[in-house]
Amino acid sequence: MCTPSIEGPSTIPTMPTTDTPRGTRQGGSRGPARVGSANLRDVAARAGVSPATASRVFGGSSSVHADTRAKVLAAADELGYVVNGLARAMTGRGPGTVAFVVRSMIGPTFASLAAGAESVATANGHLLLISTTEGDRQRESDLIATLREQRTRAVLYVGSTESNAEFDARVSGYAKDLADVDASLVLCGRPPVATAPGIVSVDYDHRAGVGTGVDELVRLGHTRIGYLGEGKGMTTAELRIDGYRAAMKRNHLPHPTNLVHDAANNEDAGEAAARELLSLPIRPTAIVAMTDNIAVGTYRAARSLGLRIPEDLSIVGFDDVPIVGDLTPGLTTVHPPFFEVGVRAARIALGLEPAENVLLQPSFVRRGSTTSPAQA
Repeated sequence: MCTPSIEGPSTIPTMPTTDTPRGTRQGGSRGPARVGSANLRDVAARAGVSPATASRVFGGSSSVHADTRAKVLAAADELGYVVNGLARAMTGRGPGTVAFVVRSMIGPTFASLAAGAESVATANGHLLLISTTEGDRQRESDLIATLREQRTRAVLYVGSTESNAEFDARVSGYAKDLADVDASLVLCGRPPVATAPGIVSVDYDHRAGVGTGVDELVRLGHTRIGYLGEGKGMTTAELRIDGYRAAMKRNHLPHPTNLVHDAANNEDAGEAAARELLSLPIRPTAIVAMTDNIAVGTYRAARSLGLRIPEDLSIVGFDDVPIVGDLTPGLTTVHPPFFEVGVRAARIALGLEPAENVLLQPSFVRRGSTTSPAQA
């Protein structure tokens, strides 16, 4: 996907309004007009109609006679006239944009979310604009300002975010600024903001997803279940570890702190953290990973220590990225409804369904990385 970089507010180009004949260049020399330099009045003059009639043709009005429409379109083609789509969108007469704003466009997770949102935007005559912030708050603020200036139809604020008051205040400000130009902001893959109940959230149940993984391991007979994931500070990390702790408590199992290790969301970090966890005097017989990336790192660590999967160690991931089904053995994991989250968020953003919080349920995918513990 093409991800435009937004450096700051942009200005909207104006179409030339000169009355210089199309066959004459500036300065008096004759020759073909520069393609795309014609304006609406030039097209109307060439077609022998009024500018208002030409405007109705490009606006798709059914009140224009077919012969007149044909003459206007032929004149436009001859002059290389291009409709100013941005200006039309800003006045509500043309296709608008739905902005998909994300920290970084990494992996199939965000691609699936974007595909869901785009399916709705396209079906309703809009374009999906994907922009990344790379976690830079100034870049994010400038982007929202630009989208507001260009009268975007809606902004989908996508993915995990900081879980603090500063973020709450920041996103509340964005929502207000966008509302001033009749644009909506919807949180997509992020829980609601408690201090801003008017901002709609479309998310999936992270806690329940992790809980199903723990429940499956308990059903198989595991009692010493470790957890690997990012630390506090981001919504996804906090929701998923909360799901692990709640499930352990629900199953009346201890979860001492040494069974929980921090790991950034990548394979190398997962491998390092898993190696520490598996080197404990009494190691866990199963590990729940916050993401599939961390789970893949856990595979590496287990094999480097001579442990068999699943005979010596059961592993559960989260996200169900396409590649994990091809691991040996395939990874048991949680499948979030990413595409559906994108669809529902876009539908709410465009006013196609009620502006209410949505919490979708993930599904559990059993593969070969889990079995009963060897000592059971």
